[in-house]
Amino acid sequence: MRTSSRPLRRVLRLTAAAALTLTCLAGQQTVAAATTAPAGNAPARADDPRGLTADRLAAQVRGREVFRHLRAFQRIADASGGDRGYNRPGFTRSVRYVAGRLEAAGYAVQRQQVPYTDFDVTDERLSVRKGHGRAHDVPVLMTRFTPSTAASGVRARAVALPEGRTGCAADDYDGVAVRGSVVVLARNACGFAHQQQVAARAGARAVVMYYPTPSPENNYRLMAMDPADFSIPMGMVSQTDGERLARQATARNGARVRLTLRARNVERTTVNLIAETRGGDPDDVVVLGGHLDSVPEAPGINDNGSTAATVLQTALAMAPHQDAVRNKVRFMWWGAEEILDVGSGYYVDHLSPAERGRIAAVLNGELLAPSNSGRFVWDPGSGGSHEIAELFAGYFTRHGLPFERQDPGAIGSDHLVFQAAGLPVGGIDGGNLGVKTEEQQARFGGTAGQMFDPCYHQPCDRLDAIDRTALDRNAPALAWVAARLAMDDDAVRAVRRAER
Repeated sequence: MRTSSRPLRRVLRLTAAAALTLTCLAGQQTVAAATTAPAGNAPARADDPRGLTADRLAAQVRGREVFRHLRAFQRIADASGGDRGYNRPGFTRSVRYVAGRLEAAGYAVQRQQVPYTDFDVTDERLSVRKGHGRAHDVPVLMTRFTPSTAASGVRARAVALPEGRTGCAADDYDGVAVRGSVVVLARNACGFAHQQQVAARAGARAVVMYYPTPSPENNYRLMAMDPADFSIPMGMVSQTDGERLARQATARNGARVRLTLRARNVERTTVNLIAETRGGDPDDVVVLGGHLDSVPEAPGINDNGSTAATVLQTALAMAPHQDAVRNKVRFMWWGAEEILDVGSGYYVDHLSPAERGRIAAVLNGELLAPSNSGRFVWDPGSGGSHEIAELFAGYFTRHGLPFERQDPGAIGSDHLVFQAAGLPVGGIDGGNLGVKTEEQQARFGGTAGQMFDPCYHQPCDRLDAIDRTALDRNAPALAWVAARLAMDDDAVRAVRRAER
């Protein structure tokens, strides 16, 4: 998105990298799982005199240890209006919790201030009147950084397209009295920005959209990647409400709506937390990070408390050995990832060329323990990022854990800004809005035909939705790869060589 606090060059990079504001809305586009044990299969060779190895560190980052931090995040959300949103008290309290644990363990903690432009929604209402009946309210979420309606709202007919038409092409509106109406659309693969543009050119005054999923009661707040692409207001409703409204719109007496969407841009500051080991080669820095914020609509215990807690527990487990690591480890918790990688983008943009060159590898994670979990290793197939993927693949193969490989861009998150800066990145996720196939059910368990994370960006992203088995298997993998790169010069050299 184009904002005054973020350079346009980053906007263009991120717009190309991300498909939706729902940080992880890109589907799980995967390739076949590894069938042989790659270089990461062997146990870490590098023992330090005080006993730090990748295996020993990973054993201290099991699900039960990580779950304690998730319980703290849930308590914070419960005491903060139900969320840990990037611009809300729950995030500030999460920062205090993480920083306090790090400082108690002996780390010097840096709080990097990050300016950004936020989008404060002040009014979002939708009422629907079928025929001559009474109006009833429908929950609606304004799409971030899109135009507001007038204060009095938009009063208009609701219009839906005939079956089989998506709103992706101008001729989808042939024979439809769209001018002056509010169009009801299902989000399509052509992109919600494009669908809005087509509707606007056809004469629509606003768009009401829904996201089709196997959890039709869910509603997802989207965000305009580039506000200039949006010329009319746009709000999101659940699939259940959207399909009902579409049926009402095409019924004999039709339906009329009153849609009010009001918001304003607000300049704010978020925080990145940074802590690093005292020891280790400062010219070969291993970055292990995860975003600390949730969306304002959810507690964010899986997204992305699961990774933030894993990074924290890894740092605590490494604290007694921080003088003994061979390569410096930098632990990072990003702010405002949920409005397109604000914290991580600011950090990368403010690195000097020399500082970028000292970063040997960047590790990230997302949604490590959804209730219908999978296991996805980010692998572009070549370069230093592929070498990092081989470490994860080796770990999972050695532990008999099935996984699939996917491109790092298949899930939008903070690693993409490092990738765009030319740095090798790696990580894992447990799946989000992708729908689990029968083959994946056989591989991972769970339920085919359902999303990997039915609570993604929903109020139910709570502690009780965490798959504790998945957490117990995925959290140690992040810790293991971080420790392997911290302790094994050969592993770092392999990543460096592959980047040349």
